[in-house]
Amino acid sequence: MKLVGKPAGPSQDVIDADRARIEQSEAFQNEMSGKKYRFFTVEFLEDASLNPTGIRAVYYDYSDDVVILAETDLGGDDPVSVKRTYYQPNPTDEELDEASKIIESDPAFTTSLKNGSLKVFRPMPPVTVLSGTTERLVNVGLKPSTSGKTEIVSVSILRGVVVRYPEGAPTRANSAPDACGMTDANQARTAIGTAGTFDFTVFDGSNNVLWQMNITRPSISGGTNGSGIELRNVRYKGKTVFKRAHVPLLDVQYDGDVCGPYRDWLNDEGAFQAPAAGAQDFTGFRILASGQVATTALDTGDDTGNYRGVAIYTQGSEAVLVTEMEAGWYRYIMEWRFDINGTIRPRFGFGGVQNNCVCITHHHHAYWRFDFDVVNTNNRVYQLENGRKFRLPILTEMNGNKRIQTNKRLLIQNGSGDEAYMLVPNIFDGTVDAFGVNDFWVLRYKNVGGGSNFQNEIDDGTFAGDPNAINKITPFVNGESVANQDIVVWYGAHFNHHDGANVINSQRSPKILTGDHVVGPDLRPVRW
Repeated sequence: MKLVGKPAGPSQDVIDADRARIEQSEAFQNEMSGKKYRFFTVEFLEDASLNPTGIRAVYYDYSDDVVILAETDLGGDDPVSVKRTYYQPNPTDEELDEASKIIESDPAFTTSLKNGSLKVFRPMPPVTVLSGTTERLVNVGLKPSTSGKTEIVSVSILRGVVVRYPEGAPTRANSAPDACGMTDANQARTAIGTAGTFDFTVFDGSNNVLWQMNITRPSISGGTNGSGIELRNVRYKGKTVFKRAHVPLLDVQYDGDVCGPYRDWLNDEGAFQAPAAGAQDFTGFRILASGQVATTALDTGDDTGNYRGVAIYTQGSEAVLVTEMEAGWYRYIMEWRFDINGTIRPRFGFGGVQNNCVCITHHHHAYWRFDFDVVNTNNRVYQLENGRKFRLPILTEMNGNKRIQTNKRLLIQNGSGDEAYMLVPNIFDGTVDAFGVNDFWVLRYKNVGGGSNFQNEIDDGTFAGDPNAINKITPFVNGESVANQDIVVWYGAHFNHHDGANVINSQRSPKILTGDHVVGPDLRPVRW
């Protein structure tokens, strides 16, 4: 195989210029005059074809405790619009640095932080708003360098004060002397909102095109909380498979709610190992030299790395895309594998660095969103199951669960032809519980011009850290026809994380891709 790629989409220079134009605008100046505020990230505004047409810059106004969204066209000169909304964005490294300096100036912690007997870490949840208040408090973990109980404090950026708790941690967090997981390398992360899209092509040994797609790196991926490695306009042998494929929802629940539950985020790129020698480097993407592979924390048990972004390489008959992401003490691994025979293997892995919550049994739930366009926009969907003589057509929106015993699958077929892709659950994808809700959802595609992620059913609109993290996809099922329509299929996989030391789980297969803490279905071409 031969791997070829080139940068695509808006560059960082264009994004930075638009942000500067926003901040110099009269509308922005009028809103922010005299306020203490901070820039957080940027998001793209897109048309129905997923082309970026505008930019939304996200700021937090500490003086009024509101989020400010400032929007304008991309690379143009349209007026800037400004509006207020209420949610808590994830802390940036700059905000955490300011919070850490405030803690260091508190006499209770000054000596311990300066002599290194206490070390700072990023906890979950990332932010606290105390009952009866609206003030944003940034949570910071404090861990003894040798042994002892950790503490999680909250910091008021506006008032410059530290809030401590009798239990040693705010609500939905936990403080205990036990710690499980890998050693936290505390390496830098990619700033959320950093540009990076890529046009990627895979050729076979005869220089025939096998795969074509556009890839978005996690830092600028779509959705309320990012969606990892996001794929668009995926084609196999010249025929479309997906318009878009990503993981916009990621939840975790702990037994007894000792910690959490949490809605996690997938736009915070962490470091992993991707050989640089002989590699081709682009903004946010690295194509490795022949014979080289990337390794993540799940492969090595080591949190250190030399690269952040998406590593691309070949392994056997597959082209592989891989990245590692962080959310507090979690380490999430995301892969897409594209076989020369047309099989697609999306994979998602779960790890964590040292923290007492990692010691407690918890349940991860990752949800892929596949916007299928098999050959064309209008598709048909069938349920296949052993013991059923005929394919069962799915005519209206539905939700349900897999049955490994009967090999329950979904077939998404070209509405005017025979070509299809079959979604096959993996036997390692776990069993759904009440918090995980379901395994399958079949929905009709939504496109509300200028609509939110919730209105367009990109995700359920729940923000990171929200205590109501349980997914809310099922309300989208409202009886609409999916017969010969533009189809979106959601697929949920579930992992019970109960090996506190974060070692190989003896109940999982050693043959699973990228380690034993990995889930994900197979997508197989039919009559292609």
